[in-house]
Amino acid sequence: MPRLFLPVFLLLVLGTALPVPAQDLQQALEQSREQAGKRQETLQELKQQEESLSRDLRRVESEARHLEQVVLQQQQALDALSDREEELRAEYFRLEARREAIGKDLVRLVRGIWPVHMRNLHNRFSGVTSWEQADRRFEWLAAVYRQVLEVLRQAAQAALERARNLHRQQQLSLEAAQRLDELNSSKDELLRKRLKLRSGLRSVEGQRRSLEEELRSILATIKELDYRLKSQKTKRFGENKGFLPWPVQGRVEQKFAPNATPPHRGIGLRTEASAVIRSVFWGKVVHNDVLRGFGRVVIIYHGHDYYSLYAYLGESHVEVGQEVEKDEPVGLAGIYPEVQGPGLYFELRFGQKPINPVVWLFPQ
Repeated sequence: MPRLFLPVFLLLVLGTALPVPAQDLQQALEQSREQAGKRQETLQELKQQEESLSRDLRRVESEARHLEQVVLQQQQALDALSDREEELRAEYFRLEARREAIGKDLVRLVRGIWPVHMRNLHNRFSGVTSWEQADRRFEWLAAVYRQVLEVLRQAAQAALERARNLHRQQQLSLEAAQRLDELNSSKDELLRKRLKLRSGLRSVEGQRRSLEEELRSILATIKELDYRLKSQKTKRFGENKGFLPWPVQGRVEQKFAPNATPPHRGIGLRTEASAVIRSVFWGKVVHNDVLRGFGRVVIIYHGHDYYSLYAYLGESHVEVGQEVEKDEPVGLAGIYPEVQGPGLYFELRFGQKPINPVVWLFPQ
């Protein structure tokens, strides 16, 4: 590939990192910090809401656990009521059977004693020939009457117990229905509260995550702006002319000659195999890729429109967007065709204009 391709390529790369006035950077930085402050305040409010909802939810969950115990107790009470109802129904059937048996006995006794009773009322003591005979008849009739009265009493008692049993069954049914209604009402209310709290908690959590993501983006912007502003204020590349460290130890084999044919816009260094290549100044990596005719190329932006370029790298240790320190390794020397062995092609540029690296580097 012709050498003219590299300047054209640099125009495209360097054009994405044109310098911004410090005043504009400061204004953008203040706006970003203001946005970050507002996001942090909103985020703090959301965190407080989330904590409040979490406390309410824990309280409701505690109430739910308590209600589960109440439900268990009420269910046991309902089961006991059901068992008692079964017992009362069984007792009712026994009472009903007893009432029917007493009724049958009463009918049988009345059928047997009624004719005797009527004859006794009609004939009085006719046919009685002695006092002993009259006494026996009287005693027999009295015993029969007492038996009938006892059966009548038992029948009345059975009817009363039957009525009480039915009344108790009705009471138990009403009590069970009331408890079941109260229990279902408590369950519904608790479920409604739990769903409402969980829905609110999910909403707040979603807003919090969204704000946290926005805040991370804003903080990253602040970091970037702060770095660029700091670079302009405290790390001025232009004030270090003649004091920059060499990117690698080596011998200059190709000098800076922009007007030569073909032009040499940088310098070529012969190095040892896999020599460590280092950044000559603080900056940010804006390019790291293989370029045909120049091998792997790393370009670092140093602020105020200054760039450094490192070509024919065998390996690179940095990534695009990474901030590098002065003397930080950016890669290893690869094969440099101009020296037919390991080496480095190095350029310095101010904007799109190449400048002589030897003038800027510390004298060897």
